[in-house]
Amino acid sequence: MGESLQKVVPAGIFYEAEIPDTLDLAARARLAVQGMLNTLDPSLMTMFGLAHFNTRTPFLRHWSADIPLDPKLAESLPLMRLMCGTEFKAPLERDYRAELVSRIDDGLYWDRFTPLRPWRNIYNNSMEFYGAGRDEDFASVWGVARMIRALTAWQGVNGTDTTALSASLVRGLRRIAVDRDDYSYYPHRGGWHDGFVYPRSGWIDTSEAERDREGPEGSVTCAQGHQIYAAAQLYALTGDPVAQELAARLSRYVMKPKFWGGTLALDPAKPGGFDIVPDAPFRHGAQSGHWPIHFHARAIPLRGILKYAMACGDDRALEFVRAAYEFTMTQGIRRLGWINTHAPAIGCEGCALGDLVALAIRLTEAGAGDYWDDVDAVVRNQLAEQQITNAAALTAFCAAQPEGRRQTEFPASFETTDEAVNRSVGVFFGIAKPGAVTDPWVMHCCTGNASQGLYYAWEGALREDAGAAVVNLLLNRAGRIVDVDSHLPHAGRVDVRVKQACRVSVRIPRWVDFSSVEVRSGGSLLPAERLGRYLSLRDRPAGDVVTFTFPIHERTESYVVNQGTSVEEAYQCLFRGSTAVSVQCASALKANDFPLYRGRESMRTTQAPVKKVARFLAERRFAEW
Repeated sequence: MGESLQKVVPAGIFYEAEIPDTLDLAARARLAVQGMLNTLDPSLMTMFGLAHFNTRTPFLRHWSADIPLDPKLAESLPLMRLMCGTEFKAPLERDYRAELVSRIDDGLYWDRFTPLRPWRNIYNNSMEFYGAGRDEDFASVWGVARMIRALTAWQGVNGTDTTALSASLVRGLRRIAVDRDDYSYYPHRGGWHDGFVYPRSGWIDTSEAERDREGPEGSVTCAQGHQIYAAAQLYALTGDPVAQELAARLSRYVMKPKFWGGTLALDPAKPGGFDIVPDAPFRHGAQSGHWPIHFHARAIPLRGILKYAMACGDDRALEFVRAAYEFTMTQGIRRLGWINTHAPAIGCEGCALGDLVALAIRLTEAGAGDYWDDVDAVVRNQLAEQQITNAAALTAFCAAQPEGRRQTEFPASFETTDEAVNRSVGVFFGIAKPGAVTDPWVMHCCTGNASQGLYYAWEGALREDAGAAVVNLLLNRAGRIVDVDSHLPHAGRVDVRVKQACRVSVRIPRWVDFSSVEVRSGGSLLPAERLGRYLSLRDRPAGDVVTFTFPIHERTESYVVNQGTSVEEAYQCLFRGSTAVSVQCASALKANDFPLYRGRESMRTTQAPVKKVARFLAERRFAEW
């Protein structure tokens, strides 16, 4: 492999192994790499930001958000390769990185004007807010931040020194931020597109927002959160004082009470039949990060605030995010890992799945709670199901749909029908109900975020350091000190294969009765120390196989979504351990519903099938995501 490809594909080794054929996040990462690179348009060197499958002829479509979103895929790709080692289309990713870097000048990442992308100025209903925009370069402030995060991932995974370039972008963001008292912000009427774009000629309007639901995305805090995250991440890695200042000032802005709280209420006289009303007496949602609608738009600032809190030691910020997270997990079916991100409709945005995993892991690491069971629920269930893995099923679904209406106002390059389904295997559906995707489509912002959720869970599942291996999630995982083979959900059994002498600690899920757990090596029972939800064994020698077993039971649980509304839906979920093996809605599926959770009946067998795989072990580790 040439030097140029080594900068894309992480160094490491492959080795053959026979493992249970259960959820394998490394295999899912391999699919994600294929899907992300297959969705690129080499002629413009940007993504087709959308994919539509609610039509007999499915197609990929460009989006005005393609350029700002490109760094999201560029951050995900190295993380996925670190998990699985795939070389799939590495030259294309190398060229993609070069293209993104070429968009940087004057301390910002630019969406440059070109007549080849006449759709670039209009985002959602932005015409109502800002008009048609200008034929001028602009820098989406959150796109700049995602570029910093991509650069950080490249350095963490491949060793490419990107610190100076990241620092220049942080200084660019600091330069254009609008300062007021002890806080700073980016104005939603500063440009066009989604509003939070900085024109090459400077801000058009720097007025401060009065509430969160402003602009075509309907969230002011959303457009500040990525900058907080990127700045706090860079500060944690390098101690950059400008990054620390920017993260602190933006965090103070987005935590203002005017942006949080409020409750959805039915109101037929309002657009959409609902309104957001003030919190009832005794409920102060604003100080606890409560949100009434569009969770992903709130998860972005929450993740930024949390990153800042952990990097800078801000306890109040940590408390704010913990309270917001606990509230969030009441807004759906927690055990399924499904949150209703778009009430009063019913749907979980793919972006939000990555957010939930990230928030749960980082809050746990910060000592604000133990949320590993939440991570497990999201990853085994909704995250796994919203990834497109079955091309044949999706092709058959499309064949049964009416022919959709195509765009005619833009050039032919705006859309393509070329292998739309096959090119989308590995990406993530945009919005899904608990058991189906209605009018299935993809926003590749969701592919970027959801795939990163795979990485967060994979990285957190096994932590190894100084002769100790800590297993937080009972998932298949290759490691330096141990390998983990999981038989769940077929059987309550996990094998920890010791490769270097170490202490082994395994977290036992909340649904398992501790008294039922047995720990064996070579058929002999072993005494284990208990600390919280962990069982620990000292001084296990290389070559040892420590097996943890416990009963696994099935339970049927009933849930209601959007209770008391005209779109109320009831669900019955059959869980085997923490894995949903069946999700049934009381209402019959419609012709435009693509079903999820099908094919999981095979998970109810008591013997896990096995498969031979080439496991990958990278030389580098990247935990500062």
